[in-house]
Amino acid sequence: MATLKAIYDHESGQAPVQVRTQGELEALIERVRACSTGYPCPAVVDITVMDDPRGFPRLYAGIGEDRGYVHELPPGGQARATAGDREATGVVIYDLQGHELEVPANQEVSLSVVRAVLSAYLTCDGTIPADQPGLQLVGA
Repeated sequence: MATLKAIYDHESGQAPVQVRTQGELEALIERVRACSTGYPCPAVVDITVMDDPRGFPRLYAGIGEDRGYVHELPPGGQARATAGDREATGVVIYDLQGHELEVPANQEVSLSVVRAVLSAYLTCDGTIPADQPGLQLVGA
């Protein structure tokens, strides 16, 4: 299992959160979920492997009250994102470190899918298997 580095609140001056276990991952998700509840734009967590100097693959995980998304940016590969309702159109606004981030509405999924993808990233040493359910190639 990799140790992950998660950043979601630059304004407070909070140090990055280290995630080593499933319990710590769940605590991070719940902390960000609580921060997002009641706000118009859910927070985005920037997640990388702690010991990787390149910071790849990098994940952006939007975590709202009951929905979210994950976007994977692999080194030299094609980006993948969660696969939500294919009929959804438009964008959903998330908060990435104080800036609006437009996410295609068809990438929003339930938090259970977000948890599963983040869990795979943690347990597979900072990679997500190519056959991970719920992820699709961006633009496919």
